[in-house]
Amino acid sequence: MGKKRRYYREERRRPVYHEEEDWEDDDDEPEDLERTVTKMSWGLLAVLSFGVLLSIAHSLYTPSAPVSSNEGYRVVSVSRGRLHTEELGTGKQVSFDDQKLVKKALNGSIKRGDIIHR
Repeated sequence: MGKKRRYYREERRRPVYHEEEDWEDDDDEPEDLERTVTKMSWGLLAVLSFGVLLSIAHSLYTPSAPVSSNEGYRVVSVSRGRLHTEELGTGKQVSFDDQKLVKKALNGSIKRGDIIHR
């Protein structure tokens, strides 16, 4: 049978009571209040400016147009002097007999899975 674990409680201290005279006076001084207001106003101005800049950037950004399905081909293989590809949008099998493309595929500059455009 394993050893029994013993748990010890920390000694509890009695609560310390402070007299009202010992408390610090928390009256806000005008300088502290003014400093706090200026910090808050500058912080709010910074957040609003950042939001406006993001809004302007979003309105000016124009994403690039997607590649149309008729312009891109994915290389599948090379055989019998032809480059076999499939059309990106439709998946239709297309073969090219362009000797420049076939040479690039044979020397390794065009590989299976690469995308070529017309």
